[in-house]
Formats: sequence, C-alpha cells, structure tokens
Amino acid sequence: MSSATQQLQHLLEHAGLRVTQPRLRLLEFFARSSGHFTPEEIWDRLRASGHPISIATLYQNLKTFSEHGLIGEMIGQNGEVRYDTNLEPHAHLVCLRCGRLADITLELPDLRPRGQAQGWLVAQTRVDLQGLCPECQEADLPAP
Repeated sequence: MSSATQQLQHLLEHAGLRVTQPRLRLLEFFARSSGHFTPEEIWDRLRASGHPISIATLYQNLKTFSEHGLIGEMIGQNGEVRYDTNLEPHAHLVCLRCGRLADITLELPDLRPRGQAQGWLVAQTRVDLQGLCPECQEADLPAP
C-alpha cells in the first residue's frame, strides 16, 4: 500500500469514517484534482479513469465528506451543487456567461456582526464575485 493511500486512510479514520474502497477512490480523485465539480463530472471522471463507483455511493459519500469537512460544497451559477477541493478560506469568481469558477483569496474585514446582527456567531463566510472571464470578454470584442 502506498504512502498516499495510507494518508487517505488516516484522514478517513481521523474523521471517524469507515475506510472503504469507494471512499479511498473518491479521496484519491480529490487529492489529484482541483476545481469545483458536479457529482456527474466526478462520476464521469472516475469511470473514465477505470475506477467507477455507483452513482448512489458517490452521492452518499459526497454528502458525508462535506458534512465532515473533507470537501467544500457550494451552489453553482445555475443552482447545481458543486464540490470544492480547496478547503482554505477563499472566495470565487463566477463567469456570468459560461459559468466558469475560479478561486481567489481576498483580505476580508473584521466580520463580527454589529448593529441588528450583534450577537450572531459566524460559522462560515461565502463571497462570490460575478463578471465575465477573459475568454468570454474576448468573445465580445469586435473583429478588427
């Protein structure tokens, strides 16, 4: 067994989760991929790599991983659920035309609620900046 697989097993055990082959395959996918994937995209990539898992198992484990903080969950531009491999605090740039997502790091101000929201405990923040990606901007340029 490789050192990487042992690390993934330890990650599951540390999260209090049972170590199974589908969970290891899914964690291996996330370890070698970066981005914001729909369940269908993950399922297609696992199948194409020769490591398929059932769609029901995939959905169950994505939910479990998200609940245990192993992956992030977000809603994409068209309302689809996407899973984020970047667990560091970050914001997203979202293209309004093609839906492309990009991670960015922002310096956020003090987020302690004030005024009417005083007394709230902020568990997490989410910042999405919306606009046009470079490719969509270029497509809008008139031909010379």
